[in-house]
Amino acid sequence: MAVTRIIRRKRMSTMKSLTGLLLFITLIWPGGAVLAAEAQPETRYISDTLIVTLRDGPGPSYTPLKALKTGTKLTVLDKQDHYLQVQTASGVTGWLKAQYTIPTPPGAIEAPKLRGELNRLVLTNKHLSQKIKSLKDQLAQQQATLQDANNKLTEQDSAEQTASRELQDKLEAITNKYNELLAQSQDVIKLEKSHEILTKTYNTLRQQADKLRQENQELISNTRLYWFLAGGGIFLIGWLIGKVSLKKKRSSLSL
Repeated sequence: MAVTRIIRRKRMSTMKSLTGLLLFITLIWPGGAVLAAEAQPETRYISDTLIVTLRDGPGPSYTPLKALKTGTKLTVLDKQDHYLQVQTASGVTGWLKAQYTIPTPPGAIEAPKLRGELNRLVLTNKHLSQKIKSLKDQLAQQQATLQDANNKLTEQDSAEQTASRELQDKLEAITNKYNELLAQSQDVIKLEKSHEILTKTYNTLRQQADKLRQENQELISNTRLYWFLAGGGIFLIGWLIGKVSLKKKRSSLSL
């Protein structure tokens, strides 16, 4: 009898562990929390390795109705002391001790389901792991693509900055040249004004020079005429003097 109790305790402990595992899986599995939160009639099961007699009243003296095996699903209808009034899936209603029932399916029945669920979870986890790996690969590829695009943008930005600096240098050179030409244009305006003044002065001086040249030409002509007349007069005077002297010599010879 003691051995039977020890075995029963071990089975109850195993059943509780499996029950806890099932509860954990139920809570973490999608929709499990919702199902657990829904209000349902209390359900009990015949515990491990038991055959319980269902009676028509709460006590051993009542008439047996049916023998219930381990894992039989029961719906609790009422409670009285240590007894429960339950209904089987086939519709039989009766009483039994509450200690022979548990709130979850026993391990002997639930273990295969849990193994199946565990296997399904393992497969799901494997599938999710593959999807995660695929997503990681895609993420790595996208990161590489993004890094490559970022590098290209950095190079392009560097090239644009270089081109911008070159354009800025050209603009500064053109601006300096413009300012230089503007300064030169101011000098040109001054030179044009000076040239205009010099041109007027030149024209005035040229007119004066032409006038002086004309006057000089007239003076030269008058001077030449003067010297011509003077030379002719001297010649005439010399000739007359010679003529007079010759007459005097002839008169003196004749005396």
